[in-house]
Amino acid sequence: MTMLTFTHEITPRISMKSTRLVMLSLALIGAVLLSSCAMLIGPRDVDFPLAKLQESLNKRLPFTKRYLGLIEVTATHANLALDATQGRLLIDMDVTMALPVAGKSWTGKLAISGVMALDPAHNAVVLNDTKLDKVAIDNMDGAYNGQATQIGGLLARELLQTIPLYTFKPEDLRYVGVTFAPTKIVTKADRLVVTFEPQK
Repeated sequence: MTMLTFTHEITPRISMKSTRLVMLSLALIGAVLLSSCAMLIGPRDVDFPLAKLQESLNKRLPFTKRYLGLIEVTATHANLALDATQGRLLIDMDVTMALPVAGKSWTGKLAISGVMALDPAHNAVVLNDTKLDKVAIDNMDGAYNGQATQIGGLLARELLQTIPLYTFKPEDLRYVGVTFAPTKIVTKADRLVVTFEPQK
């Protein structure tokens, strides 16, 4: 007599509720792991060479504007340096000042400086406490020296004060899956050192 064998495969049914619980558990585990990574990694220091600031400022030049309703000023080039002892950025800028109504123009330099600082709201490096340190305009009539100094101060504030000199890129703000935020800046002789803290 022939025996017939029947097999029946039983497929377990997973409810939608169970699936959601599993997904929620995985999400919680992932969040815990990321938080643990942030605690383990700690702060990190990143060097930003002076060339990055130079490149950013170069994009704003030449800059031309008429001041006091009479004198047209054009800033065409700037050389940057860092003063590590005072934490200031030093800017030596070439300028041309022209008085169109009198058919006169002069060339020279402005020395400007400011304190390097962080703007957390925009994730950027900015220049605070901007001031005009020196005005040297060749062969300018003495009658215009006062205006030249006043204009130099206005130019320094308008072109540089609190305007981002460098905006951090997405890769600067994320490392091994952890989000970082800039919290401290130190000025060296040839670079900036920015401390990034992990966000928990």
